[in-house]
Amino acid sequence: MPVRRLKNFFLGLFIIVVVGTLLFMYLDISQIKSYQQELLKYNWFEPTLIACAGVLIFFGILMFFATFKPTHKKPGLHRDYEDGHIYITRNSVEKCIYRTIQKYDEVRQPNVIAKLYNKKNKSYATIKADFFVVSDTGQIQTLTDRIKSDIKQNVEHFSEIPVKNIEINVRDQKSSDTRVL
Repeated sequence: MPVRRLKNFFLGLFIIVVVGTLLFMYLDISQIKSYQQELLKYNWFEPTLIACAGVLIFFGILMFFATFKPTHKKPGLHRDYEDGHIYITRNSVEKCIYRTIQKYDEVRQPNVIAKLYNKKNKSYATIKADFFVVSDTGQIQTLTDRIKSDIKQNVEHFSEIPVKNIEINVRDQKSSDTRVL
């Protein structure tokens, strides 16, 4: 950010100096005629002034066409409603999923990835979750089904967008290469 401010400062200073010099040379006042004539005696002054004016015209054209460039939107969902505008980030959806998974005592070390897709009229989310299950009951399938339905319900309630796909991978802690303490 400081580099951008410095760049804008020098560009503004350049514009002020060139426009001031052009205005100084254009004015037809008898008190400054001698100064104008003295500046025009230098061979380099007029071509330099024309080149600086050309650079200003170039920057002006760039700024003009830059106004038509679409602004960059942050990754996330932009939702417009009758009474306002909402921006939902991927991070906020992932935190909602983490809070949902934390309700289950059997789940350890969850890893969640949420992807949000902005379509014209149909925005949606896809979710991928990996975690360990510390349960010897053998009810892993029913546990993952409950987690899936809870995640879907909570995310759709939180973000008001449909969840298109939920992928859950249960990792086996005993066959994992890394030791978890």
